[in-house]
Amino acid sequence: MTIAGGGGARRWRLGSVGGTPVYLAPSWLLVAAVLTLLFLPTVQLAAPRLSTPVAVLAATSFPILLFASVLAHELAHGGAAKALGLPVREYVLTFWGGHTSFGSDLRTPGVSALVSAAGPLANGVLAVVGWGLLRVVEPGLPAVILASLTYTNAIVAVFNLLPGSPLDGGRILEALVWKVTGDRDTGAIGAGWVGRVLAGVIVAWFLLVPLAQGRQPTLMGAAWAAVIGYLVWSGASQSIRLGRARRSAAGFDLRPLLRPAQVVDVRASVAAVPAAPWGVAPPAIVLVDPAGSVVGVADPAALAAVPGPVRPSTPLTAVARALPATAVVTALQGSAALGQVARGIGASDVLVAVSEHGVLGVVPRDVLLAALQPPGR
Repeated sequence: MTIAGGGGARRWRLGSVGGTPVYLAPSWLLVAAVLTLLFLPTVQLAAPRLSTPVAVLAATSFPILLFASVLAHELAHGGAAKALGLPVREYVLTFWGGHTSFGSDLRTPGVSALVSAAGPLANGVLAVVGWGLLRVVEPGLPAVILASLTYTNAIVAVFNLLPGSPLDGGRILEALVWKVTGDRDTGAIGAGWVGRVLAGVIVAWFLLVPLAQGRQPTLMGAAWAAVIGYLVWSGASQSIRLGRARRSAAGFDLRPLLRPAQVVDVRASVAAVPAAPWGVAPPAIVLVDPAGSVVGVADPAALAAVPGPVRPSTPLTAVARALPATAVVTALQGSAALGQVARGIGASDVLVAVSEHGVLGVVPRDVLLAALQPPGR
């Protein structure tokens, strides 16, 4: 287990699945402690002869198994994405559940819907398996733990399929609207508004249903209503903001910002780069491997400092630096280009634009930041 920082948050790296790292936020330990305390009375009722330390230890089985269920949910998202040819960057288990980060956008409505549906489907399968095992497990503490996990997975599957952002059902609704209208942003905004309505329905369900039955809402019910309603409302609002932001980025065009670049084989020496004519700014030097993939850029100052006699014997890699994958952009216009640029400038001070025909040019970070200054970008 290693500690990593991602997005400004500390988390523990538990390992990797299929080459994709799995992280755990420390806040999850608080969730585990709360769930253990909530499940402890159930354990003591099912096995009254257990001593308190043993009962607490048995109660921890529920958050551990729930952790496995959440991980299965996220791995299902990632597995579906990989099956459809999309890279998966990381799995993160957090205070409120988990999320899966992808290396690229879900490019079509069908892909988005399939990847979104995979998570709840995994929980549904676990619930069905648990239900089958309950038919053969003898009554007792193991049966109580299995029943709790079965019902929890069933609830998680159904809840996640509700048609509003940020739930998986909201992503499916977004994909449906995207397919019908041809506009992904309309889908994101629409699913966000449905999510806001859903947040209100959730709060009303916890608070108004008991009143309609002549009962007072419990403090626990009110707390759950506030927490779940807030989370759904916040995620729905973020979906609306994202859709609107992508619309405002529709006019973004990276092509006018590109600067000339000279492509050189990474195995070449410094002598392969001819000196620029006097008074002419030299082009950026982009290094590519034998397959044509961008692997780095030469440092102009270091390149110019190599004396003439040793230029043929100095490898170009000695005056170059490697580029992270996010510094290579393939989209040139619209929100897709702006999204790649936003990821790229966080990792590199220069981006390289490529197409199926090869390297198109480079653009420094300061040029991009200046271009992104106008309001609405």
